[in-house]
Amino acid sequence: MVMLLCVLSGRLVWLELKQGASLDRQARAHYEGKMKLTASRGRIYDRNGELLARNQTVYSLVVDCHHLRDLGLSCIGLSKKEGVSAIAVKKKYLPEEVRSRYREYVVECMSAPLRIPSHTLGKKLKDKERGEIVLARDLEDDFANELADLIDEKSLRGLYLRKDQRRYYPSPRSLTQVIGYVGGDGNGLEGVERVFDAEMKGVDGHRYVERDRSRREIHAYRGRHVEPVAGKDVYLTVDMGLQSALEVVLDEVVEEYNPVKVSSVWMDPSTGEVLAMGSRPHFDLETRKGTRRNIAITDLYQPGSTFKIVAYAGAFDRNLATPSMPVDCHMGNYSLEGFTMKDHHDYGVLTAEMAFAKSSNIGAYMVARPLNEHIFHYYMNQFGFGRKTGIELTTESSGRVYPVKKWTPVSFSSMAMGYEVAVTPLQVAAAGCVIANGGRYNGATILKGVKDHYDKGPVKPEKAEGLRVVSASAANHVKRCMVRVLKEGGTGTRAAIPGYTIAGKTGTARKHIENVGYVEGKYIVSFLGFFPADDPKILGLVVIDEPKAEGINLYGGTVAAPVFKKMAEKAIKLMGITPDAPEEIEALNEKEGVELSQVPPGE
Repeated sequence: MVMLLCVLSGRLVWLELKQGASLDRQARAHYEGKMKLTASRGRIYDRNGELLARNQTVYSLVVDCHHLRDLGLSCIGLSKKEGVSAIAVKKKYLPEEVRSRYREYVVECMSAPLRIPSHTLGKKLKDKERGEIVLARDLEDDFANELADLIDEKSLRGLYLRKDQRRYYPSPRSLTQVIGYVGGDGNGLEGVERVFDAEMKGVDGHRYVERDRSRREIHAYRGRHVEPVAGKDVYLTVDMGLQSALEVVLDEVVEEYNPVKVSSVWMDPSTGEVLAMGSRPHFDLETRKGTRRNIAITDLYQPGSTFKIVAYAGAFDRNLATPSMPVDCHMGNYSLEGFTMKDHHDYGVLTAEMAFAKSSNIGAYMVARPLNEHIFHYYMNQFGFGRKTGIELTTESSGRVYPVKKWTPVSFSSMAMGYEVAVTPLQVAAAGCVIANGGRYNGATILKGVKDHYDKGPVKPEKAEGLRVVSASAANHVKRCMVRVLKEGGTGTRAAIPGYTIAGKTGTARKHIENVGYVEGKYIVSFLGFFPADDPKILGLVVIDEPKAEGINLYGGTVAAPVFKKMAEKAIKLMGITPDAPEEIEALNEKEGVELSQVPPGE
C-alpha cells in the first residue's frame, strides 16, 4: 500500500510540474470562453435624413443536440407532459425510451407554431447528434416572445432563442440597385452596402464568460468585456421623394411601352450629386429576386443624337462654329468623302442652332468636321466618355471609346452623331451637366457624407473643383441650341413645360448588339434635359431600350421626351422650382379662360 501511494504521489507531482500549465489551459478552455459582441451596422439615410437601411434585432430558434439528448433534461421535459416528477419518469422508462419520447414531445409542441410538418421536424431532431440545429431564423420580437413563453410553459429543455441582427430596408422596392444588400454574414455585397462596408461595419467587442458542464453560461462569473463600437451612418445625395416619383414613372413606362429595359438618372448639375436613379428590370430587396445590376452605371449603349453635345461644344470652344453659322445639310444625302451619310429629312442650309434642334446627322458632322480626329477624341475624353464617373457604387463601367489609331474612315462622322461609342446612362447625364453648369466636369457622386455617433451631422468628403472642359461661352452656345430643341420645329417639343425654359436633346439610335451589328427595326430612344436653362436646378436623362407601341413613331422625341416631361413636372412640385418664364403660364391661363367662356352652360 505504501509503495502504491508513493507511485501515485510521484505521478501527481510529475503531472503538476511537467503538465500542470497545459492541463490548466485545457480545463479552462472547457469552461471559459470569449464571446463576441457584434457591433451594430451603420444605417443609410437619404439627403433629408429619411431612413433607407438599418439593422433590426431578430432571433433564431436553436436546438442544442447535446442538451436534447441529456437524460436529466429529457426527464424534466417529459415530466411536464405526463404530470409526474422527473424521478418517476426516469424509473418508468429506459434511457433511450426517455430520449425518444422527449423528442416526440418537442415535435408535438413546436410543429404547429413553426409550421413544420411533424415528420420533417422529427427527422431533423433525430438525425443530428452533435452541434446545433437551427429550426427558424429572423424571428421578430412578438413571435420570439410567444415561442419563449411556450418553451417555458412546456418545460422544453435544449431549445434556445439566440439574438441575431438582420438588415431591414423600409422601402425594399425603391433605390434597391443603388443601396445593394448584405449577405448572411452581415457583410455588404453590392451597392452602397459594399462600398461603405468598412465604415458601416463598426468594431466588434467581446466578453469573457464561464460555462457549466452543459455549456450554459454562468452569469455570476462573467469576466471583463470590451463594448462593441457601432458602425458609422452613411448619408446619400438621393432625395427619396424624387426617387419614389421616379419609381412610379418607370413602372408606367414598362406598362405602356414594354421595353427590354429602361433607366433614368436625375442630378444636380452644379455639384454632380445624384438626386434619383432607377432602372427596370427591378430588384426586390425582400425576396432578393430581379436584376441586381444597376443598369444606369453598368449597361452600355450607343447614345445617338444626345452625344452631339460633344461635337457642338468642341467646335464652339475652338471658335470654329457659332449657333447662327449656316450649315449645309446637303438635302439629307452626303457622299463627298467616299462614304455616305443620310438624314431623316431632306434639310438644305440651316443655322447650326437649327441643325441641332432638328437633330440633323449631316449637320452635326459639318459642325464637328473642322476639328481634326485627335481633337474630337480629346473632347470625348474630357466630357467623361471612356472612363468612370467616380460614383461611389460597385461595378461601374468605363464605357468604350476607341483610340484614333483604330478608327475607320467613317468613325469620325459616326461618332459625331453618337455611334461607334459605347456609354452608360450616367456618363451621358454627367456630360450633360458640363453644359448645364457652364463648362466644368464634376463626374458623379452619391455620397452626401458619413457620420458616427459623436458627430452632429454627416461629414462631407472634400471634393476638388471640377475640370474645365469647355469655356463658359461654348457651354452657353450649346445650351442655346438645346433650348431651341423644345421650340417649334425642334424634335423635343413634347418635353416642354409652360413657364419653364428647358434645354434638351433627343436621341434615337439603332440598337447595336455585340457580334451581330445594328438590328433593323430596334431602337434605343432617349432624352437629356435640364431646367431652368439659365440657372439649372436639376438635370434628367431617360433611356428606353426597344420601346413597343402601335400608332406612333418610336423616336426620342415621341417616347422619351414625354417621360422626361412627366418626371420633370413631379420634380417641380417636390423641389419647389420657381418658373423662369411665368408669362407663359399667364398667357396659357388667359387662353384657357377664353376657351372655357365659349362653352355653353351645363356642358
